[in-house]
Amino acid sequence: MNLPILILMSITLFSCSKTEGTPTVTNTPEPIQTNSNGSTVLHDQVIKSKIVGRDMYYTVYLPAGYSNEKTYPVLYLLHGYGGNQNDWFVYDKLQEQADKAIADGIMPEAVIITPDGNTWMYLDNVAGRSIRYESYFFQEFLPQVEKRFHIKGERQSRMIGGFSMGGYGALYYGITHRDMFSYIYAMSSVIEGYGVRNIYEVIQQYPQNELPPVTLELGTRDFFTRENQRLHQQLTAANYPHDYILREGGYDWEFWSACTPKILKKFGETIKNKPYEKSHITTNSLNS
Repeated sequence: MNLPILILMSITLFSCSKTEGTPTVTNTPEPIQTNSNGSTVLHDQVIKSKIVGRDMYYTVYLPAGYSNEKTYPVLYLLHGYGGNQNDWFVYDKLQEQADKAIADGIMPEAVIITPDGNTWMYLDNVAGRSIRYESYFFQEFLPQVEKRFHIKGERQSRMIGGFSMGGYGALYYGITHRDMFSYIYAMSSVIEGYGVRNIYEVIQQYPQNELPPVTLELGTRDFFTRENQRLHQQLTAANYPHDYILREGGYDWEFWSACTPKILKKFGETIKNKPYEKSHITTNSLNS
Protein backbone atom coordinates (compact mmCIF):
# COMPACT_ATOMS: atom_id res chain seq x y z
CA MET A 1 0.00 0.00 0.00
CA ASN A 2 1.47 3.35 -1.02
CA LEU A 3 2.01 6.36 1.21
CA PRO A 4 -0.93 8.51 0.01
CA ILE A 5 -3.36 5.69 0.79
CA LEU A 6 -1.84 5.25 4.23
CA ILE A 7 -2.19 8.97 4.87
CA LEU A 8 -5.82 8.97 3.75
CA MET A 9 -6.67 5.97 5.89
CA SER A 10 -4.93 7.41 8.92
CA ILE A 11 -7.04 10.57 9.05
CA THR A 12 -9.33 9.70 11.95
CA LEU A 13 -10.71 13.09 12.79
CA PHE A 14 -13.95 11.91 11.27
CA SER A 15 -13.75 8.14 11.64
CA CYS A 16 -13.77 5.14 13.90
CA SER A 17 -12.65 1.62 13.07
CA LYS A 18 -14.87 -0.26 10.65
CA THR A 19 -14.43 -3.45 8.65
CA GLU A 20 -16.18 -4.61 5.49
CA GLY A 21 -17.49 -7.77 7.13
CA THR A 22 -19.00 -6.19 10.22
CA PRO A 23 -21.34 -3.22 9.74
CA THR A 24 -20.46 -1.46 12.99
CA VAL A 25 -22.11 1.88 13.68
CA THR A 26 -19.99 4.52 15.40
CA ASN A 27 -20.32 8.14 16.47
CA THR A 28 -23.98 7.44 17.23
CA PRO A 29 -26.06 9.92 19.26
CA GLU A 30 -29.58 9.14 20.40
CA PRO A 31 -31.60 7.51 17.60
CA ILE A 32 -33.91 10.51 17.33
CA GLN A 33 -32.79 14.08 18.03
CA THR A 34 -35.38 16.86 18.04
CA ASN A 35 -34.36 20.50 18.42
CA SER A 36 -36.45 23.05 20.29
CA ASN A 37 -37.63 24.50 16.99
CA GLY A 38 -39.02 21.14 15.90
CA SER A 39 -36.49 19.78 13.41
CA THR A 40 -35.67 16.10 13.76
CA VAL A 41 -32.70 13.88 12.95
CA LEU A 42 -33.29 10.15 12.52
CA HIS A 43 -30.00 8.37 13.05
CA ASP A 44 -29.01 4.95 11.72
CA GLN A 45 -31.96 4.15 9.53
CA VAL A 46 -31.55 0.80 7.78
CA ILE A 47 -32.01 -0.54 4.28
CA LYS A 48 -31.64 -4.29 3.88
CA SER A 49 -29.69 -4.24 0.65
CA LYS A 50 -29.90 -7.20 -1.69
CA ILE A 51 -27.27 -5.67 -3.96
CA VAL A 52 -24.63 -5.22 -1.26
CA GLY A 53 -25.87 -8.17 0.77
CA ARG A 54 -25.97 -6.48 4.17
CA ASP A 55 -27.76 -3.83 6.21
CA MET A 56 -26.91 -0.35 4.98
CA TYR A 57 -27.25 2.70 7.23
CA TYR A 58 -28.19 6.31 6.63
CA THR A 59 -29.21 9.34 8.72
CA VAL A 60 -31.89 11.91 7.87
CA TYR A 61 -32.60 15.53 8.78
CA LEU A 62 -36.29 16.51 8.70
CA PRO A 63 -37.21 20.19 8.98
CA ALA A 64 -39.59 21.57 11.56
CA GLY A 65 -43.14 21.04 10.43
CA TYR A 66 -42.22 18.05 8.26
CA SER A 67 -45.44 16.52 6.92
CA ASN A 68 -46.30 13.50 4.82
CA GLU A 69 -48.75 15.76 3.02
CA LYS A 70 -45.90 17.75 1.42
CA THR A 71 -42.98 16.94 -0.87
CA TYR A 72 -39.48 18.27 -0.21
CA PRO A 73 -36.23 19.03 -2.00
CA VAL A 74 -33.29 16.91 -0.90
CA LEU A 75 -29.58 17.41 -0.25
CA TYR A 76 -27.33 14.33 -0.17
CA LEU A 77 -24.07 14.73 1.77
CA LEU A 78 -21.34 12.09 1.50
CA HIS A 79 -18.73 11.46 4.21
CA GLY A 80 -15.00 10.79 3.90
CA TYR A 81 -12.95 7.58 3.97
CA GLY A 82 -13.51 5.59 7.15
CA GLY A 83 -16.37 7.80 8.37
CA ASN A 84 -20.06 7.03 8.55
CA GLN A 85 -23.55 8.43 8.14
CA ASN A 86 -23.48 10.32 11.45
CA ASP A 87 -20.30 12.34 10.92
CA TRP A 88 -22.06 15.38 9.46
CA PHE A 89 -24.26 15.63 12.54
CA VAL A 90 -21.65 14.80 15.18
CA TYR A 91 -18.70 16.87 13.93
CA ASP A 92 -20.39 19.45 11.71
CA LYS A 93 -23.50 20.18 13.83
CA LEU A 94 -25.48 19.90 10.61
CA GLN A 95 -28.87 19.98 12.33
CA GLU A 96 -28.15 23.38 13.89
CA GLN A 97 -26.68 24.75 10.65
CA ALA A 98 -29.69 23.59 8.62
CA ASP A 99 -32.14 25.00 11.20
CA LYS A 100 -30.42 28.39 10.95
CA ALA A 101 -30.36 28.37 7.15
CA ILE A 102 -34.10 27.69 7.03
CA ALA A 103 -34.90 30.25 9.74
CA ASP A 104 -32.83 32.90 7.92
CA GLY A 105 -34.50 32.18 4.58
CA ILE A 106 -31.25 30.90 3.06
CA MET A 107 -32.97 27.70 1.99
CA PRO A 108 -36.56 26.43 2.12
CA GLU A 109 -37.72 23.48 4.18
CA ALA A 110 -35.77 20.48 2.92
CA VAL A 111 -34.68 16.96 3.74
CA ILE A 112 -30.96 16.21 4.14
CA ILE A 113 -29.76 12.61 3.87
CA THR A 114 -26.30 11.27 4.75
CA PRO A 115 -25.66 7.67 3.62
CA ASP A 116 -22.94 5.36 4.91
CA GLY A 117 -20.35 4.81 2.19
CA ASN A 118 -17.95 2.72 4.28
CA THR A 119 -14.57 2.84 2.46
CA TRP A 120 -15.91 1.97 -0.98
CA MET A 121 -15.37 5.32 -2.76
CA TYR A 122 -19.09 5.26 -3.64
CA LEU A 123 -18.36 3.02 -6.64
CA ASP A 124 -18.97 -0.53 -7.79
CA ASN A 125 -16.15 -3.01 -7.24
CA VAL A 126 -13.54 -0.37 -6.42
CA ALA A 127 -9.96 -1.59 -6.13
CA GLY A 128 -11.05 -5.16 -6.83
CA ARG A 129 -13.54 -5.38 -3.95
CA SER A 130 -16.84 -7.03 -4.89
CA ILE A 131 -19.08 -4.35 -3.36
CA ARG A 132 -21.59 -2.79 -5.77
CA TYR A 133 -22.12 0.46 -3.91
CA GLU A 134 -23.06 2.69 -6.85
CA SER A 135 -25.65 0.14 -7.99
CA TYR A 136 -27.05 0.06 -4.45
CA PHE A 137 -27.15 3.86 -4.24
CA PHE A 138 -29.21 4.35 -7.39
CA GLN A 139 -31.22 1.14 -7.56
CA GLU A 140 -32.13 0.65 -3.88
CA PHE A 141 -31.15 3.59 -1.70
CA LEU A 142 -32.48 6.60 -3.65
CA PRO A 143 -35.81 5.01 -4.62
CA GLN A 144 -36.50 3.87 -1.05
CA VAL A 145 -35.54 7.04 0.83
CA GLU A 146 -37.18 9.37 -1.67
CA LYS A 147 -40.43 7.46 -1.37
CA ARG A 148 -40.28 7.22 2.42
CA PHE A 149 -39.50 10.90 2.99
CA HIS A 150 -41.68 12.38 0.25
CA ILE A 151 -38.86 13.79 -1.88
CA LYS A 152 -39.87 15.77 -4.97
CA GLY A 153 -37.80 13.50 -7.18
CA GLU A 154 -36.84 16.07 -9.81
CA ARG A 155 -33.37 17.20 -10.83
CA GLN A 156 -33.86 20.83 -9.79
CA SER A 157 -34.78 19.75 -6.25
CA ARG A 158 -31.84 17.38 -5.74
CA MET A 159 -28.25 18.41 -4.92
CA ILE A 160 -25.19 16.43 -3.83
CA GLY A 161 -22.05 17.31 -1.87
CA GLY A 162 -19.25 15.70 0.08
CA PHE A 163 -15.68 15.88 1.31
CA SER A 164 -12.58 13.81 0.53
CA MET A 165 -13.86 10.39 -0.58
CA GLY A 166 -17.34 11.94 -0.45
CA GLY A 167 -16.16 14.81 -2.62
CA TYR A 168 -15.15 12.26 -5.21
CA GLY A 169 -18.53 10.54 -4.87
CA ALA A 170 -20.35 13.84 -5.30
CA LEU A 171 -18.37 14.71 -8.42
CA TYR A 172 -18.68 11.26 -9.92
CA TYR A 173 -22.41 10.92 -9.25
CA GLY A 174 -23.18 14.48 -10.30
CA ILE A 175 -21.38 14.00 -13.61
CA THR A 176 -22.34 10.43 -14.51
CA HIS A 177 -25.92 10.85 -13.28
CA ARG A 178 -26.21 14.41 -14.53
CA ASP A 179 -29.95 14.07 -15.12
CA MET A 180 -30.49 13.60 -11.37
CA PHE A 181 -28.46 16.34 -9.64
CA SER A 182 -28.67 20.09 -10.16
CA TYR A 183 -25.48 21.09 -8.31
CA ILE A 184 -22.27 19.51 -6.98
CA TYR A 185 -20.33 20.78 -3.95
CA ALA A 186 -17.00 18.98 -3.48
CA MET A 187 -14.63 19.78 -0.60
CA SER A 188 -11.07 18.45 -0.23
CA SER A 189 -12.02 16.10 -3.00
CA VAL A 190 -10.17 13.04 -4.18
CA ILE A 191 -9.80 13.44 -7.95
CA GLU A 192 -7.65 10.47 -8.95
CA GLY A 193 -5.91 7.39 -7.55
CA TYR A 194 -7.21 4.97 -4.92
CA GLY A 195 -8.54 2.59 -7.57
CA VAL A 196 -11.08 5.07 -9.00
CA ARG A 197 -11.73 6.51 -12.45
CA ASN A 198 -10.13 9.95 -12.46
CA ILE A 199 -12.46 12.92 -12.70
CA TYR A 200 -10.35 14.62 -15.39
CA GLU A 201 -11.32 11.88 -17.85
CA VAL A 202 -14.86 11.26 -16.57
CA ILE A 203 -15.92 14.86 -17.11
CA GLN A 204 -14.72 14.80 -20.73
CA GLN A 205 -17.11 11.98 -21.61
CA TYR A 206 -20.28 14.07 -21.30
CA PRO A 207 -21.61 17.16 -23.11
CA GLN A 208 -20.69 20.19 -21.05
CA ASN A 209 -24.11 21.80 -21.41
CA GLU A 210 -25.74 18.79 -19.72
CA LEU A 211 -23.58 18.81 -16.58
CA PRO A 212 -24.49 20.57 -13.30
CA PRO A 213 -22.39 23.47 -11.97
CA VAL A 214 -19.67 22.62 -9.43
CA THR A 215 -18.00 24.19 -6.42
CA LEU A 216 -14.53 22.95 -5.49
CA GLU A 217 -13.42 24.13 -2.04
CA LEU A 218 -10.23 23.25 -0.22
CA GLY A 219 -7.68 24.58 2.21
CA THR A 220 -4.12 25.68 1.64
CA ARG A 221 -2.87 22.78 3.79
CA ASP A 222 -5.04 20.18 2.10
CA PHE A 223 -3.75 16.83 0.78
CA PHE A 224 -5.58 17.27 -2.51
CA THR A 225 -4.83 20.89 -3.44
CA ARG A 226 -2.71 20.15 -6.51
CA GLU A 227 -5.18 17.80 -8.21
CA ASN A 228 -8.11 20.13 -7.47
CA GLN A 229 -6.15 23.02 -8.96
CA ARG A 230 -5.60 20.95 -12.08
CA LEU A 231 -9.32 20.17 -12.29
CA HIS A 232 -10.12 23.87 -11.83
CA GLN A 233 -7.78 24.68 -14.73
CA GLN A 234 -9.47 22.05 -16.88
CA LEU A 235 -12.93 23.41 -16.07
CA THR A 236 -11.80 26.99 -16.70
CA ALA A 237 -10.35 26.10 -20.10
CA ALA A 238 -13.67 24.48 -21.02
CA ASN A 239 -15.72 27.45 -19.74
CA TYR A 240 -17.44 25.02 -17.41
CA PRO A 241 -19.58 26.80 -14.75
CA HIS A 242 -17.83 26.37 -11.43
CA ASP A 243 -16.51 28.06 -8.31
CA TYR A 244 -13.02 27.32 -7.08
CA ILE A 245 -12.41 28.33 -3.47
CA LEU A 246 -8.90 28.06 -2.05
CA ARG A 247 -8.68 29.53 1.42
CA GLU A 248 -6.59 29.21 4.57
CA GLY A 249 -7.21 25.90 6.28
CA GLY A 250 -6.43 22.23 6.54
CA TYR A 251 -8.00 18.86 5.97
CA ASP A 252 -10.30 18.73 9.01
CA TRP A 253 -13.76 19.35 10.36
CA GLU A 254 -12.99 22.94 11.30
CA PHE A 255 -12.53 23.63 7.60
CA TRP A 256 -15.46 21.53 6.35
CA SER A 257 -17.88 22.96 8.92
CA ALA A 258 -17.10 26.43 7.63
CA CYS A 259 -18.10 25.22 4.15
CA THR A 260 -21.54 24.05 5.25
CA PRO A 261 -23.29 27.47 5.24
CA LYS A 262 -22.09 27.89 1.63
CA ILE A 263 -23.43 24.45 0.71
CA LEU A 264 -26.83 25.28 2.20
CA LYS A 265 -26.85 28.69 0.50
CA LYS A 266 -26.05 27.12 -2.87
CA PHE A 267 -28.73 24.50 -2.21
CA GLY A 268 -31.29 27.22 -1.56
CA GLU A 269 -30.30 29.12 -4.71
CA THR A 270 -30.49 25.95 -6.77
CA ILE A 271 -33.94 25.02 -5.47
CA LYS A 272 -35.17 28.51 -6.29
CA ASN A 273 -33.75 28.03 -9.80
CA LYS A 274 -31.56 31.10 -9.56
CA PRO A 275 -29.07 31.43 -12.43
CA TYR A 276 -25.58 30.22 -11.65
CA GLU A 277 -23.19 33.00 -10.63
CA LYS A 278 -19.51 32.86 -9.74
CA SER A 279 -20.31 34.14 -6.30
CA HIS A 280 -17.25 33.12 -4.31
CA ILE A 281 -14.56 32.30 -6.84
CA THR A 282 -11.16 32.91 -5.24
CA THR A 283 -8.34 31.42 -7.25
CA ASN A 284 -5.50 33.61 -6.04
CA SER A 285 -6.88 34.78 -2.72
CA LEU A 286 -7.21 33.32 0.74
CA ASN A 287 -10.47 35.11 1.39
CA SER A 288 -13.46 32.80 1.92
